[in-house]
Amino acid sequence: MATSRSRSGEICPRCCALRTEVGRPAIRRRPLAAAIRRAAPHVPRPRREPGRAARRAVPRAGKWCAAPRHRRGKAVAAMRQRSVDVPDKWTVSADGWGLGWTLYDWDGIPGYGHDGAAIGQYAYLRVVPHANLAVVLMTNGGAARLLYADLFRDLLAELADVTMPAPFAPAPVPPSVDLEPLLGTYRREGVVLTVSRDDDGSSHLRYEFVDDMRDMSPPLEMDLEPFTATVFAASGAGPSFSEDYMPVVFSTLTNGTRVYYVGMRGTPKVA
Repeated sequence: MATSRSRSGEICPRCCALRTEVGRPAIRRRPLAAAIRRAAPHVPRPRREPGRAARRAVPRAGKWCAAPRHRRGKAVAAMRQRSVDVPDKWTVSADGWGLGWTLYDWDGIPGYGHDGAAIGQYAYLRVVPHANLAVVLMTNGGAARLLYADLFRDLLAELADVTMPAPFAPAPVPPSVDLEPLLGTYRREGVVLTVSRDDDGSSHLRYEFVDDMRDMSPPLEMDLEPFTATVFAASGAGPSFSEDYMPVVFSTLTNGTRVYYVGMRGTPKVA
């Protein structure tokens, strides 16, 4: 990420450049309030700046800038080599990651990229090497996910013969699901997820910011419709976060801990 100084002297993101070299970033901190006023003026200003927990939980959410220190060699190659599988194969339409890059396979056409979000800011990058194509979208709020889906689906098809996956949605024929092991409370720093069952037997998710992050947003209430026995389609998150439905994924770690993935972030079960 390239950076520049504004007239006020504040260091702020300016553009995202593709390079063939990568290295450790130089990190600079800037006040959250200034970041919100400049980058997301449409977002209501928090009643107070989030404290230590928020800084640890969302360190890039408008508070930090990074400028790459470039390095050739193994680190660059590792960015495009699959190093880890992920349980959530739907949020960014990929199930593998290299060193920082999301790795894609569009019906045999390889690509890579990365998505990012902060307070009222969303960014999307897709690279298709065989077509010598890179597409970048950076937005300030609004229906960012819907814009990304419509724009990238058309551009990648026209310029690189890439067919992006269809939007995520519940299974046409709902599978039989045992909800009992999935119900309960999941918690990570600053966030509590509560999965409950309604009177009609359907499942519901409450996504709530807590502690030092409690002023970030009102709680999100989402209905869950099954896609598989452990993957659900959540409605109600809003068009900035997903298309019609947002994937939520239940998984179990090797140590037996149950984890709930929302937006690629894992949250362990605590009760």
